[in-house]
Amino acid sequence: MTETAAHPYRAYWITWAVLLVITLGMLMAEELHLPKWFLIGFLLMFMAVKAVMIAGTFMHLRHEQRNLAIMVAAGIVVTSLILYTYVSFESRHVLERTIR
Repeated sequence: MTETAAHPYRAYWITWAVLLVITLGMLMAEELHLPKWFLIGFLLMFMAVKAVMIAGTFMHLRHEQRNLAIMVAAGIVVTSLILYTYVSFESRHVLERTIR
């Protein structure tokens, strides 16, 4: 019996534990009072790492053909950019209304 057959959920538990540690690190990073530019870069980098881990493990993209993984990644990036653009314009509008 192979290692994966004996413990079929081992990869999921390891991924879950790593995601939990990364999330806790991201939450604690704010308490360190780092420069804002560094904190934003840190959080964005680890959000990207978490997205890749989730897509690879839970969406099973690690075992798919490279073309499918690239298509999914491109869709995630495009959707993220659209949402970021929408939220940034909306937040600027809200910020301007609250300052006045």
